[in-house]
Amino acid sequence: MSTLLHIEVSPWAENSLSRTVSAQYVASWSAANPDGTVITRDLDKTPVPHLDVESLSAGFVAEADRSEPMAAKWGARMYLIEEISGADEILISTPLWNYGIPSVLKAYIDNIVIPGVFDESTATLTGKKVTFVIAQGGSYADGSPKAGWDYASGYLRQFAGAMGATDVEVVTIEFGLAGVVPALEAFIPNKEASIAAGKEAAKNRAAA
Repeated sequence: MSTLLHIEVSPWAENSLSRTVSAQYVASWSAANPDGTVITRDLDKTPVPHLDVESLSAGFVAEADRSEPMAAKWGARMYLIEEISGADEILISTPLWNYGIPSVLKAYIDNIVIPGVFDESTATLTGKKVTFVIAQGGSYADGSPKAGWDYASGYLRQFAGAMGATDVEVVTIEFGLAGVVPALEAFIPNKEASIAAGKEAAKNRAAA
């Protein structure tokens, strides 16, 4: 029985393009894996805490010497690592904010990457299919005025690859702010086409 871990980030609920496209992925995956299990971790509703001195210090202190807060924070990090390590496939859907990933997603990644526990040496994501759905307000494609300003896609690919994943794909939805920001009004057809293409890519990827 396969397990899909779906990590959601956007706070926009039903208005979120990343959630809309990832929902297509989950639906297609569930149809292809009727006996499978989907674990959803919503970082907007239940964000993981940013690392602090206790979180960081716990890894350098013997278990018996950890304070109660240190032990609790270490245990929370281990839970996240066990969750992603136990999944067969991973789907992360997120918006692109200010050229990078939202801080709640960065905090999640910071929590699970621990030297010798979950890092390049452990290659814990080896053999797992990892998919990222990224919704952008405009376009950062080659030839656009802000080409190269997307620092999320490369970072997330680097993260997955460093952790051992080789089957990694990024599904991008562009012009999310068309119809919201007056300056992007002319790009509404591009937005609609991008959503449709994203859903199709998610459908095909999930069923592969």
